[in-house]
Amino acid sequence: MGEWKQGKCGWPTDRGSCRNKTMKGTSRCYRHQGDWTKRGQAELKKKASKRRKK
Repeated sequence: MGEWKQGKCGWPTDRGSCRNKTMKGTSRCYRHQGDWTKRGQAELKKKASKRRKK
């Protein structure tokens, strides 16, 4: 089995990108998980508006 290497989050921030280590099995760190983030909320709003327009 291959060795797992922990990557960096890379979430866009005011000072560049997030440098926290990612959580295993995801592409984001502990701070940038889920729908509660600003970016997650924006994506949810886009999806909801697309559903309403159909």
